[in-house]
Amino acid sequence: MSNEQEAGGLKQVVNKVTDAVGGMVGQASAASTRTADQFVENAAIGDRYEIRAGMIALQRAQRDDVRLAARQMIIDHTTSTHQLQAALEMNETAGVIAPPLELDNRRQGMIQHLMEASDDGFDKQYLDQQVLAHEETVTLMRNFAEGGDNSQLRSFALSTAPVVERHLEHMKHLRELA
Repeated sequence: MSNEQEAGGLKQVVNKVTDAVGGMVGQASAASTRTADQFVENAAIGDRYEIRAGMIALQRAQRDDVRLAARQMIIDHTTSTHQLQAALEMNETAGVIAPPLELDNRRQGMIQHLMEASDDGFDKQYLDQQVLAHEETVTLMRNFAEGGDNSQLRSFALSTAPVVERHLEHMKHLRELA
């Protein structure tokens, strides 16, 4: 094995560990989200990450089932973005911050890791990230639905949680097939 291959392999390991640690941080953040502003920020950034990651997977995934799942993530998270925006347009959400237009540093790093993944390691990297991201989002939706400070957004979280839970189970299943 050449030094270049070893360095590339090491970088993939570091990226995977960084994503896993980021997933733990995201889980902790999602579990403590109680305010509408925190919820909107996290939900919007999560949708943006899913859409961007899905677009990359459409181009790079080696397996047809992974590309199909990526396409579904783009569709469902675009829908979620529109539903969140509709919830924010209700009178009960007056004063809640607008959803951010950019990814946070953690999820931008995950996107970078996807772009850096080797061709033969891409599908696994994508699926690993999808499991982490959907675990975080399930926690966010369930936690806010149970104890959030805005009834309109609690309703959105409650209706969105089952979709995200199905995504999580599907991504776990795809990962097992690898």
